[in-house]
Formats: sequence, structure tokens, C-alpha cells
Amino acid sequence: MGCNHESCGDVEKVWLPHTYRGRECGLKPHPYCTKCGEVKNLSSEKPRNIGYYINAIAALSREVKIAQVQMRLLFKEMEQSGLDDAYGMDREQQEKLFIEILKRALNVSENSIRGVL
Repeated sequence: MGCNHESCGDVEKVWLPHTYRGRECGLKPHPYCTKCGEVKNLSSEKPRNIGYYINAIAALSREVKIAQVQMRLLFKEMEQSGLDDAYGMDREQQEKLFIEILKRALNVSENSIRGVL
């Protein structure tokens, strides 16, 4: 992740289409980052913080043997991948990325990973 997002605040916002539960609901003001210009995700599927995914790895380690070194490497990869970017990702995108990272590093099925989410 290359930007430490700074919100534009309540003064300036960008009016963009808004959907709720898959239905168009007109326009809604969206905050954006004043540094990189990325618009914040305001979907109903709010992104989770990285701690949620760290806890998911801990829960998975009760089922599958994961060494502490592997856990640290997974945490580092999650941070570098931008998993906790509340501006650029929604929950579905986060989960896909999380599953990709774990499948790449561990010999675990997608169903096992989804079971801890």
C-alpha cells in the first residue's frame, strides 16, 4: 500500500452512484483521499480491519499446524498487499485476497479458509 489515506473531510465530497443490497439508490457524497485521490468505499459490505484476518489465521491454526514464522510472514504479506485499505477494498475483495494469500503460503483448501471467516 503506497498511501496513508487522508480524508477530504466533510467539506468536499464527490457525488457518485450509491447501491444498497444490489439496488441503485441514486447519488451519495463519497469522501476521497486528498493525497492520491482514491474514493472511499461506502458500500454496505464495509471492509474489516486487519485484526479480523489475523484472528482468522489464529483460528485456522487450531485446525492446521501453522508455525509462528509462517504466521509472521502471512501478517507481513497481508500488510504489504493493502488488505486493510478501507478506501480501495470492500469486504468481498478483502476475502478474495486473504484466501489467495493463504492458499499460496499454506496447503489448505479454500473451504477451510472460508470456515474461519
